[in-house]
Amino acid sequence: MINEALIKKRKEIIEKLGGLPEPKIQNKEWLYLLEEETRNSILVEGYFISEKELKEVLSGNKPMTRTEEEAFNYFRTASFIYELAYENYKQKEFIFAVPLIRQINKSLGYKGEFRKGKIKIVGAKFNPPEMYIEEWLRIFVKFVKDVEKEENFKKLAVSHAFFEEIHPFEDGNGRTGRIILNYMLISKGYPLVIIKGDDKSKKLYYKSLEEIDLQMKDIFEKFKNKKPEEKQILERLNNVNSKLLLNLILEGLRESMDRVIIGIYKERGAKLEPVSKLLEEIGYSSKSSRQLIKRGKIIAVKVKNTWMSSKEIIEKLL
Repeated sequence: MINEALIKKRKEIIEKLGGLPEPKIQNKEWLYLLEEETRNSILVEGYFISEKELKEVLSGNKPMTRTEEEAFNYFRTASFIYELAYENYKQKEFIFAVPLIRQINKSLGYKGEFRKGKIKIVGAKFNPPEMYIEEWLRIFVKFVKDVEKEENFKKLAVSHAFFEEIHPFEDGNGRTGRIILNYMLISKGYPLVIIKGDDKSKKLYYKSLEEIDLQMKDIFEKFKNKKPEEKQILERLNNVNSKLLLNLILEGLRESMDRVIIGIYKERGAKLEPVSKLLEEIGYSSKSSRQLIKRGKIIAVKVKNTWMSSKEIIEKLL
């Protein structure tokens, strides 16, 4: 399990290096993260596209299949929304409201209109609200703004689950919610989190959402057909436990932040070497490298099945 303090330490390192790089596709690390997020976010919902196929889609050189169109819409929407988030970060101002949520859903290729009446979330053990969707979203926006002020990872995780529980649109709620999650992170100077879409990771993701669903189930039942009470709902949200989803987000952040940090150092001429070799040079056993990486004590990236880092950064978190 990744320690929150190690994530914030990485944030300090990024700030000392000049801050989070602008999320533009010309930046090699950002392009990698955007492409991987796109592939994984649609994979969570059953759409598979390979790295090569995605690159061909983004080059615009051929007609698109349904899956390729889903990927293109996600990449285009995420790129634009993350640039807005980056402006929040640079200006130290967080702009977030219901119209932005609708626009994200619309840009993904959906209607951007709130659903009316009942909807069933596959596998969920509760029923989303049937009425007053916009009122629920206004409470969500209020909670998100409170989370941004506190820079609280636990509540960040809760906010993501809360949006998925509201399920405001007929379609595209998962992708809309994951883009909002990263909009929040980038606005505070963190890189995006990739929610992985392989079967094992997807099961863990759904289980982590369910952990929060069960704690909110009675609230949604109470206000199923009547106007939600902001004070009561915010109080519950502030007391929800989010252990599984919190850990998933922190682990995703570790991976993204390490890639960003190492990318900055590489641009400045740093040479990457195997972590095991670098650790041996400073008195650690090479066998300890995997455990140190797992605990987040080493800033490293995986290159062809080998964990790599540089002399300049290997000791920063030890």
